[in-house]
Amino acid sequence: MLTPDERARALRFLHAHAPPGALLQCGVTGAHAYGFLSPDSDVDLKGLHLAPTEQVLGLDVPRETHDVLVDFEGVEHDLTTHEAGKALGLLARGNGNVLERLLSPLQLVESDDVEALRELARGAASTRFVAHYRGFFGGVQREHVRAPKVKSMLYAYRVALTGVHLLTTGELEMDLPALADRHGFPELHELVARKRSGEEKGALDPESDERFRARWPELEAALDRALSESTLPPEVPNRDAMSAWLVARRMR
Repeated sequence: MLTPDERARALRFLHAHAPPGALLQCGVTGAHAYGFLSPDSDVDLKGLHLAPTEQVLGLDVPRETHDVLVDFEGVEHDLTTHEAGKALGLLARGNGNVLERLLSPLQLVESDDVEALRELARGAASTRFVAHYRGFFGGVQREHVRAPKVKSMLYAYRVALTGVHLLTTGELEMDLPALADRHGFPELHELVARKRSGEEKGALDPESDERFRARWPELEAALDRALSESTLPPEVPNRDAMSAWLVARRMR
């Protein structure tokens, strides 16, 4: 969650580092959305912007990605926005990062565009997203083996369980404590508590590392089982609706 002061600061940051074009949507992701915020966590902001239509139609292709990582009023803020065409193209190919920014429960922009984009994201549920979550899970495991930390262990569980939950229910859930209860990993509450009370990049002791790493094969098996039993369509079903919305929004 965001306190009123944190929300106000994030909005000031967005105003100071606005993307090139109209900011359509901006969701808070990272530890704030995953349920394991620590005192020194940064603020991860991910969104969509719309380039001016004359730029899209002209010879100079507008910049598709806007990245800013700075210390703002004493707190690190990490902002990434994609131009709407790029973002919806990624969503249509099963990109979980775009899905999560659109469906984050913590939204900083309020408009009809946000609600329309969230509806498109909900309608995109398909098994195409398994590649994102499986790949992310593998990458976090490799990172953790190189330098075992509480944060990377939590990310490994979070990304795998989010993928499992999406495949089995068709709904996005990013909150790790909720996922732990739903999918039979109650011991994760211990690790979450350590992250909330400690440092953002605190090391994980060898005994705990071995204990939590021992259940990684279960996560892999759960992803495989969820994919084989999923009733979701194999492809994102509303690609045409995404394209129609984007055309209408550009013309407007």
